[in-house]
Amino acid sequence: MKKQFFAVAIVAAMAAAAMTACSDNALDAESEVMNAEPTEVRMTFSPYDVTPMTRAAVSDFATRLDIWIYQGGTEVQAVHQQKTDEDFASLAVTLDKTKTYTLYAVAHKGTDVATLSNGVVSFPGDKVTHTFFYSTTFSPATSTVLTCQMERIVGNFIIETTDQKPAEVQDMTIHIGSSPVAWNVAGYGVQPQDRTATFANVSSRSDGTIALSCFIIADGDEAENYDITLSATAADGSIVQSRTFADVPIRNGYKTQYRGAFFIDEDVTATFTVSDWNSYDIVEF
Repeated sequence: MKKQFFAVAIVAAMAAAAMTACSDNALDAESEVMNAEPTEVRMTFSPYDVTPMTRAAVSDFATRLDIWIYQGGTEVQAVHQQKTDEDFASLAVTLDKTKTYTLYAVAHKGTDVATLSNGVVSFPGDKVTHTFFYSTTFSPATSTVLTCQMERIVGNFIIETTDQKPAEVQDMTIHIGSSPVAWNVAGYGVQPQDRTATFANVSSRSDGTIALSCFIIADGDEAENYDITLSATAADGSIVQSRTFADVPIRNGYKTQYRGAFFIDEDVTATFTVSDWNSYDIVEF
């Protein structure tokens, strides 16, 4: 599978402005205002894969895009967009070309906007979805285009059964255990919680098998091992089948895929290798 990223194009166009002093008693403030040079900064968010793709394809990866611009540790602009917005993935703001700014951007599939406070990005309901993050420091003093690669800050756990779902199975859950639900802009997951992904009234594929997927923020740059439990329950809440997979490697930007007979008890064999699109090979069980 090819790598997929987002790109941010930032174009700065200088606009002239004349400023006058407001008070003889504020000479320092007057000097700062006189030196300010407001500049319009245009930002266009678009995905790309080797060659540029159309901007409309952003919605294939995320339903929301949250952007914050900071200057000197203070937020000066925050924009929250969703894919139904006419101007989704584009933005124009006026900034001072004499100053330097830090941009933070997160693309995700949350039900509401993400928040940024004290350097930590939090998601609605602490739910972890397919999420990308990017940050950069820039100055609008020079007309330029910045191509900024947004990185996945989640790993993707996928499980597929090779046997058919019994008729009595209604819901399935993936219990992940303690894992981060927020992201520190310095580049790591924070605020670990015990997590369970629930799939209500789970449907099977045409051959009767099941495929489930969830996203996990790993703690660091390397793979973290998690004990992940998959359970199937009937309408009355009774457990039809449950299995725990020990030491499942999860790494941000990687897929970890398990495949095997789940509903039928049998001996488990597993192999594990690394290859392809920042992706682990399928683990047969």
